[in-house]
Formats: sequence, C-alpha cells, structure tokens
Amino acid sequence: MKRILLTVITIVMAAQFSVAQNCAQFISAVNGKKLVYSNLDAKGKMQGKVNYTSTQKDATTITVHSEVIDKSGQSASSADSEISCNGESINIDMKSFIPPASAKQFSKMQMQGDAKYLVYPLNLKAGQTLADGSVDITVNNDGHQMGDIQMNITNRKVEQAEAVTTPAGNFDCFKITYDALVKVKMMGIGFPVNMHITEWFSPKLGRPVKSETYSKNDKLIGSMQLESIN
Repeated sequence: MKRILLTVITIVMAAQFSVAQNCAQFISAVNGKKLVYSNLDAKGKMQGKVNYTSTQKDATTITVHSEVIDKSGQSASSADSEISCNGESINIDMKSFIPPASAKQFSKMQMQGDAKYLVYPLNLKAGQTLADGSVDITVNNDGHQMGDIQMNITNRKVEQAEAVTTPAGNFDCFKITYDALVKVKMMGIGFPVNMHITEWFSPKLGRPVKSETYSKNDKLIGSMQLESIN
C-alpha cells in the first residue's frame, strides 16, 4: 500500500514539475526582453517595426508593452497587454493581434476593452483544432468615443511542427493557420476586412516569430518577422 501511495505521489509531483518547467521556460525567455519585429509589405519592403517589451508581473504572467514604429522611425501607437501561462496553455491578450495598420489609425488615442485571450495549449501537435477568439476595443479621445475595433479569429488549425530561421535566430515553432475578420469603425463608418493568417508560433517565446497575412483571395498582403531579441 505504501509503495502504491509513493508511486502516486511521485507521478503527481513529476506532472507538477513538468508544468512548472513549461511555464518557467516561457517566463524566463521573455522577462525583461525587448522583441523587435519588422512589418513588411507584399513585396518585402519595410513598412515599420513593432517593439514588444516584456516584464514579469507574477509567477505566471508577463506584461507586454507594444509600440508601433512607422517607416520614418516615429512612434505611431502603443498599447499594453498580458500573456499568461496556467500550466495547460499560454494565453495571449487579443489586443496584441490588432494589425499595426489598424492601430496606427488611432494614433495618440486611448484604447479600452475587456481582456480577451487567445489560447495556445502547451501540448501543441499537428492536426489540432484550436479555440476561436474575439475582442472588441473602444477607442476614445479625451473621454469621447471616436470608434471601435472588432476582431474575430476563427478556424485555427495546427498544420505542423516546423523549424524557423529569422534574423533573430533559429526557433522550434508550430505552423498555425486561421481566418481573421477585422472591423474598424470611425464615427459609425467602417468596413470589414477578411484575412487569412499563417503564423509560426514559438512556445518558448509565447508568441509567433513570423506571420504572413493574405486576403480572402489568398493574395499576400504583408508579413512580420522577429528581427532581434535584446
């Protein structure tokens, strides 16, 4: 009986240690780091950069400050979000998925909205179907509502495990595809934009290191890739 009990305790402790290690790897990989992404057009020409500066909030959560830099090197917009690891998945605040071009339209304005998270299981594998996500952000200027951004992410699927090389180095990733519908409204006027996204998600960094955006007709619109980790 004691031997059985000892075996059970050992298994439970091993599982807890494994979970802690998975989350700890993610936290240690990004805490205090600045991740710089290049924003490229369909022809591969630089359109600007996006900087993500991460700070550990607690044992399982990273606070991320993002800043969109335009082609002239000027700050176009900024926002704060969170990424957490609960032992089963990495959960990314969906505000960080708003396309830089959309965020730039509301430069110097305040964005507010309830935290909504896109879930990436720690045990990603080819063929998995992942949960959808949606977020609704209100844009204010000196207390006055100027517009809103709505984003729905659907049809998420893990295509395969794939090694990816960017200027920042080599990364073990999962290739994930999904559909995105973005509605940007200003003063009640706006149009929906349908996109298809392919991303290469790095569990170690808790975010994609590369992504490509296509129109609903499968025409490349633009891409982003990790340039450096400082």
